[in-house]
Amino acid sequence: MEKTIKNVDELFEMLDSSFRTEKQFWEPFYSNRQRLIPFFVNKPCENLVSYIEDGKIHAGKAMELGCGPGRNALFLASRGFSVDAFDLSEVAIEWAKERAKEAGLNINFKCESVFNLAPQQEYDFVYDSGCLHHLLPHRRVQYIQMIYNGLKPQGYFGLTCFAPVTERLADLN
Repeated sequence: MEKTIKNVDELFEMLDSSFRTEKQFWEPFYSNRQRLIPFFVNKPCENLVSYIEDGKIHAGKAMELGCGPGRNALFLASRGFSVDAFDLSEVAIEWAKERAKEAGLNINFKCESVFNLAPQQEYDFVYDSGCLHHLLPHRRVQYIQMIYNGLKPQGYFGLTCFAPVTERLADLN
């Protein structure tokens, strides 16, 4: 017999069940640190660096979503931010903690789904360089609402998304 959906959480659960679980993908992905993946290098996103160096974003409390091995969280902490950084992969979080320890930085890394976070106007800056574009479309509104709830009234949200390079993009030149 089919299950009757009684609320939004059950609807999300039903929609999510049609896809692979994210942990099944991310744990093995981060297990090989020698892979030639740009964000495995311990260097922050260029746009994040520019936000800070150009004075657009000032030190405060920051949250990084989908932090992977911690490159952006480490950069923010090195610039005076208090950082909470989250990723779904335990392997990535352990790697990030190792990097923070080596750098002598205190960062609150946690293995947690963004859908389990419930911040309440506590962040001056929320940054995402790799989380949103991996979320299933039906989950994106919930994600944006969590960020909205987590930002202080004058807080900022920074987002880097990736797009595939196609022949059509080349035609724009």
